[in-house]
Amino acid sequence: MNPASPLPITAFALLFLAIDPVPLFADEKDGKRSETADPDLVFAVDFEDQEAGDVPGDYFVIEGDWSVVEIDGGKSMKLAEAPLVEAQVQLGDSLRDIGGTVRARIKADRKRRSYPRFGVGLHGMSGYRLRLFPVQNQLELVKSDEVIETAELAWTPGEWWFLELTVKPVASGDQWTISGRAWPESGSRPEKPQIEATSDEDKFSGKASVTGTAYAGLPIYFDDIEVRKAGDPATGEKGEE
Repeated sequence: MNPASPLPITAFALLFLAIDPVPLFADEKDGKRSETADPDLVFAVDFEDQEAGDVPGDYFVIEGDWSVVEIDGGKSMKLAEAPLVEAQVQLGDSLRDIGGTVRARIKADRKRRSYPRFGVGLHGMSGYRLRLFPVQNQLELVKSDEVIETAELAWTPGEWWFLELTVKPVASGDQWTISGRAWPESGSRPEKPQIEATSDEDKFSGKASVTGTAYAGLPIYFDDIEVRKAGDPATGEKGEE
């Protein structure tokens, strides 16, 4: 073989070149899953890569008119002001028999003396929700339709707020702690939860959600939604703090 001639391309090399490279870590922007340096992150979406219009087909809409829209120089998910219902959309995979954390950035406004109500939830319809209820200046932990705990909180209309709900097992494995935080985008995440409760239920299962009721007759916007898993009480593994 002439040393100056190009090397022959073998069948193996052709097969290798024909296969598209697959990244070691997936980072899907459609909101289904993001596997990066954080192994506990099971769902994340900021809507920037989504087309304006209907929400993705794998978002499970329970109630309400939801869409992806442009706002404040970016994209977010909008809950329309009508119909006036306790709206909810569930996101990502079900957290089966484990705890987790859901966090979302939410913007709403008031109209005269009418205020919205909005929140985040874990473990489906029968799980816990963290709800901000501005007309009463309070943060609420809700299980099904029952308010379990409340805490005073002064809300600022027209500003983006973070809501964060965590359900995680205690070290003994026979109880769960449910905790919530809420803070304006212009502020800092509270070091300690503003609201807490405990549960001795055996297990939790279901999807994370965002919820809202447009009592003010104005849209409510949701963005930067993240869901993380927590430890299994049987193993005592640590989860999101």
